[in-house]
Amino acid sequence: MRTFLLLALTFVAVNATQPDLKDLILDNIIAAVKHVLCHEDETLNHFVTDIFQNRKCTDKDICLAEKVMNGLNLKSDPLNLIWRNLYSYANITKHLHCKVTAPEQCPVKDFLKKLKDCCQSLRSKPKLHPKIVK
Repeated sequence: MRTFLLLALTFVAVNATQPDLKDLILDNIIAAVKHVLCHEDETLNHFVTDIFQNRKCTDKDICLAEKVMNGLNLKSDPLNLIWRNLYSYANITKHLHCKVTAPEQCPVKDFLKKLKDCCQSLRSKPKLHPKIVK
């Protein structure tokens, strides 16, 4: 019985902190994108797949953005903080296996602006917290 209770409390504790972790990662992505956009970088003029096709942003879009950003080396992001945070978010939301199929292309600079807007919209969504039963 003690083992079961300990397991249940661990499950509640882990799930209770997950929305906060998602918000923290989204904040990190937004900050890293702002940093990159403030610096001149010739790779911002390169073209990448445009996954943000005038629709609502979802957790799956972060997975797609991670796939697009994988292998893109931005001089103003030498530690690949954008990609690392995108990967972490996709991992937390269980959206690691997605495939980029969008035919449209856009400059990296526009892609990053859309990514920032997407993260801000996900950040501002109301959180669904479980009801506490007394």
